[in-house]
Amino acid sequence: MQALIDALERETDPVRRRNLELVARHVGCEVAGDVGGVLATLVPEPVYRIWGASTSRGPQGGAEVRAFYEDLVASGKNRLEFRIGRVVADHRTVVTEGEFRFAYPGSWLAGRTLPDGTPVAADGWYLVAYQAVILWPVADSGRLEGEDIYAGEAPRILRRLAAGELPHLGRADR
Repeated sequence: MQALIDALERETDPVRRRNLELVARHVGCEVAGDVGGVLATLVPEPVYRIWGASTSRGPQGGAEVRAFYEDLVASGKNRLEFRIGRVVADHRTVVTEGEFRFAYPGSWLAGRTLPDGTPVAADGWYLVAYQAVILWPVADSGRLEGEDIYAGEAPRILRRLAAGELPHLGRADR
């Protein structure tokens, strides 16, 4: 997220600055679990497209997007780190590239193993990551039209988390 903040601080063009602020607000609301705040950054009928290493097509329209974010918050997947490495902005789109990091329960990773070959335990919590590029199209109204997410890989397991480690990731009650 720091790269997004840095890009915002450097930007002097008012439209590109507005677009960067919009994306920063959207991401901040998502991580905070503020579904209403996320929806306020979007057009009434947003379209999400998910490409690459994903089985999801992405939610389409206001009702599906609301349900998507409500499910995201309920699962704790909104509590993530987005380690942005690159930000590009113009008058119609912001592009962010980086690595998402999450805490996943072992039950979501059934049948998988750690990098050293150790099987994932269903009762454990694991740090997972995947590389992604997101295109954030901005409507003339100054709201996001949705997201085009290019997932470069399926979530890879980095390691098991110790009890209480990285409490800002995953469900708050873990």
